[in-house]
Amino acid sequence: MIVFDKDRVEVAVSEVVDFITYVESFYGNVPDAVYPIGASPKMIIAATSKYIKSLNDKMTWGGGDSLDRERVRDILIEDNNLEWK
Repeated sequence: MIVFDKDRVEVAVSEVVDFITYVESFYGNVPDAVYPIGASPKMIIAATSKYIKSLNDKMTWGGGDSLDRERVRDILIEDNNLEWK
C-alpha cells in the first residue's frame, strides 16, 4: 500500500504547475515568450508529463530548472513538429 504525505503531494503539484508556467514563458504561444516556438498549453502539459515519466537514475528532475525546461523543449519540438529558431 502506498501512503502519500498530503503536504509533499501539494508541493510536487505546485512545483509542476509553476514549471509549466515557466516553460510557457519561454516557448509558449504568448506575446512575450523568450523563444516563441508556438507551444500551446496542451502541448506543454503533454511534453512535461512525458518528460516526468521518462525520469530515472540517470536523468533526474532538477526541480524545474533550465535543464528540465530544455529537455521539455526538445520533446515539444519532436512531438509537435515545432521549429527552434
